Amino acid sequence: MSAAQITRTASVVRARPVIRHYPPPGGAHEAVMAAVMRMALKLTLKPFLGPPWPFAVQRAALSMGSALMPQDGRAQVQSARVDGIPVERITPRGVSRPRHAILYLHGGAFVAGSPRTHRSITRRLSALTGALVLAPDYRLAPESPFPAQLDDCVASYRQLLKEGYSADRIAIAGDSAGGNLTFMTAIAAMKAGLPAPASLVMMSPAFSLHPLPNSTHAQRVGRDPMIRLAWAASVEPALNVPHDHPLANPMEQDLSALPPSLIQVGEDEVLYDNAVWLVEAATAAGRRAELEVYLQRWHVFQAHAALMPSSLQALDRQAAFMVQHWAA
Repeated sequence: MSAAQITRTASVVRARPVIRHYPPPGGAHEAVMAAVMRMALKLTLKPFLGPPWPFAVQRAALSMGSALMPQDGRAQVQSARVDGIPVERITPRGVSRPRHAILYLHGGAFVAGSPRTHRSITRRLSALTGALVLAPDYRLAPESPFPAQLDDCVASYRQLLKEGYSADRIAIAGDSAGGNLTFMTAIAAMKAGLPAPASLVMMSPAFSLHPLPNSTHAQRVGRDPMIRLAWAASVEPALNVPHDHPLANPMEQDLSALPPSLIQVGEDEVLYDNAVWLVEAATAAGRRAELEVYLQRWHVFQAHAALMPSSLQALDRQAAFMVQHWAA
């Protein structure tokens, strides 16, 4: 084989997406809690996320459901403001100035959710990494259409830089709509001339409100205990994204400078193809991206970390990925 052929072969190998599959941990505890959580989501949350319920009801349902999730007592929460944006600052107990920071962007389909609804994730990530977690209560649609949410997230990233956190000591993380915002905040920040964060972590990111080409959503819609496609249909007019806005479509962005990215997705969720798209697109652009598929799990199952070993395993993996890419 010639040197040119060897080089081409190596290039093909490097371009192969990194996709790992994680079966549920064994044992009765995981099996029982997973069955309980799946049924609880299906009966008490899924029916209220989307039409015919108004956004106020959806927000209340998500808030009440999240309030039942135990939080990690090793981290503490303080309320603050960033350029008028309410934020939560989460730090490990006993640590006054962490060396690293995580900008955490909550999910909720751009119309619901808050830092409070995602404390089961943010407090544990702070405890696992020893980092400050800054979680903005970004503006929601329909009261604040696009790009208000993205503007608030970029402003929060700027705040971490102003506080002296260098970009190589910052990770951006988020779930669902927050996974979209994680990706787009990095893109928007770089377009604005800001340095790229050290890494991105996205849980069940929602890049498209419509089924993708060759979508497998039809195979998963009956297995997904949380997300209804009708929810996405109601979000689109509420978000009111101008189609000619340069940041309107995540799938049309330049990925050539995308930071190292970890994407996690549940095998049983209708947004599965969104995660596959990103790992394939980032890899094709020559960027480092890893996709972790958690078998028999659902949308943002990581929120149940205090109850399910599989959820804790996923957050442990996130923490390790961030630490790996942070400067010392």
